[in-house]
Amino acid sequence: MLSSFQVRNFRLFQHIEVGKLSRVNLIVGKNNAGKSTFLEALELYASNASTNVLLDLIEYRQETWFSEAQSHPQGFLGNPVRHLFFGHKLPEIDEAGIFLGEVNSNEELHIRVAAYQFNSDAEGSTKRIRVTDFQIDDEVSNIDFFLVAEEAEKTRTLFRLDSRDIRDIRIRESRRLYSHQEPEFKYKWQIVSTDNMPNQKLAELWDLTSLTDLESEVISALGLIDSRVSRIAFVEDSQRRSANNRTLTNNRIPLVKIEGVDEPLPLKSMGDGMTRLFHIVVALVNAQNGLLLIDEFENGLHWKVQPKVWDIVFQLAERLNVQVFATTHSRDCLAGFDTAWNNYPERGAFFRLDTKDGRIKATEYTSETLTDSIEMDVEVR
Repeated sequence: MLSSFQVRNFRLFQHIEVGKLSRVNLIVGKNNAGKSTFLEALELYASNASTNVLLDLIEYRQETWFSEAQSHPQGFLGNPVRHLFFGHKLPEIDEAGIFLGEVNSNEELHIRVAAYQFNSDAEGSTKRIRVTDFQIDDEVSNIDFFLVAEEAEKTRTLFRLDSRDIRDIRIRESRRLYSHQEPEFKYKWQIVSTDNMPNQKLAELWDLTSLTDLESEVISALGLIDSRVSRIAFVEDSQRRSANNRTLTNNRIPLVKIEGVDEPLPLKSMGDGMTRLFHIVVALVNAQNGLLLIDEFENGLHWKVQPKVWDIVFQLAERLNVQVFATTHSRDCLAGFDTAWNNYPERGAFFRLDTKDGRIKATEYTSETLTDSIEMDVEVR
């Protein structure tokens, strides 16, 4: 479990650190204060700078967009990965890049740009040598530029920066991974975004949950919204077919069995709150011994049920050894978290992101100061 976390040169963050994290952590802040960015930094760190995660983060924000009519940096500097760096600009060769890790740690993950040159020795063998004194305006015909990840004394090349087409990079990397697997993740993790998980991902996680002891935990949680829910199953939707009348892939949908109703009902017919709660709890039980990242926790959840949902999150996170990071901009969600935190004072942490002197900073609260702020109606969102 992370006891602290700091981020440098990543998206909006020039340098931000949170000195104390706990089992369940809530992040607040105004729009564009960096709440979602903080979750992205955690995901990138948990994945140990996975190439797939790096590319997913870029594509999710549509930063692969390109137009010939629009001016863009030339050469490798125009690679869309630049958007992950502070100021939307790739650092110079061997200049400091993105740093992720615990505060005062000697094992921060460092992501930056490196240049390599292929040299042949007298025996005709070719070696790739890292060039450290290279200038961008030098001759580049025999130089390859890579995004690299460094930690302690180890360096990994992630992918070449010669193409701005993400599809080319994915194809090239998929071929490379046949012989070289990606490094082990630092943490197992699950993500529930503002618009929930993709249906295919949800179905896969439920397959891992159903018929285990954790299935009853999910059913019990849904009882917060409707106590009549007794069973859940994913089934094929035969109505979803392609133009050639073939059944589409990834078309399994969740159905719920309600006591007193003969036919099973689609989960979505039970409302946004039931759907959101199902996604959160299924992701939580599948993040055992890892991290759960939830963006805009309150989406779809009625304010009256939120304290009970937070209570379940605090309990399950402790029992399953999951560290939870959630964002919100809702005062009701904040009050619900505060109620649960007071019930489990050693398991929570809360911090607010603000822009101060042109930089984003984190302000940390204790449970007492948060409760006092809410009671005094102080703005803490």
